[in-house]
Amino acid sequence: MPRLAAPAVTLLSLACGVLLGACATPVGYASGTSVAERDSLHRSTVAPTVEPEASFIAHTVEVDIAVPPGRLLPWLVNVPLERILLGTEKIAGIERTDALSPSWGSPGARRRVVLRDGNTSLEELLVIEEDRRFQYVVWNFTNEARRAVQYAVGEFRFTPTATGTHLSWTYRFRGNGWPTEGFLETFVAEDFAGYMQVGIRNIQAESERDLTALPN
Repeated sequence: MPRLAAPAVTLLSLACGVLLGACATPVGYASGTSVAERDSLHRSTVAPTVEPEASFIAHTVEVDIAVPPGRLLPWLVNVPLERILLGTEKIAGIERTDALSPSWGSPGARRRVVLRDGNTSLEELLVIEEDRRFQYVVWNFTNEARRAVQYAVGEFRFTPTATGTHLSWTYRFRGNGWPTEGFLETFVAEDFAGYMQVGIRNIQAESERDLTALPN
């Protein structure tokens, strides 16, 4: 989940006067809402519809991993996020995920992502194509990201290689437009790019540790 760093936060706060809807209280966090009510709302709120023709701000990172797609994809769908998304100095890592569906791993499954700074977002799996790709949408940010982002779409693509898999990870952000678009572009190109680079290196290391270990 993106976290816009200072000094952009101060300027984005000023933009709230222009973007009142973007600064509204996230679903499930209105004053007086109980934990049970919050969880019910997080299960039932409708996920954003990904707009194929919309303008997105995107970034992609890539790596080669010594694991074939058929093993890497299910591992990556199910690995605990706190193992691989450790964060950076500018973006908090993931503390845990809270299940909002009976199970995780198929389209329509949903969970709440909790960052180490206490902020949260919702995540839902959209597409899983065996050995090829999976896609998910993230929204309902509780931190300052909601001032600039409507939702984000993450996608992993798996291409077989002679030694395993070429993994491509793309994040696309659907922004709120003026006056926050410039801040979002800079954030994605700099802070979030660094977050993704650290993440994909951890994915490489952890997947190879789990899936290429020699049998006992």
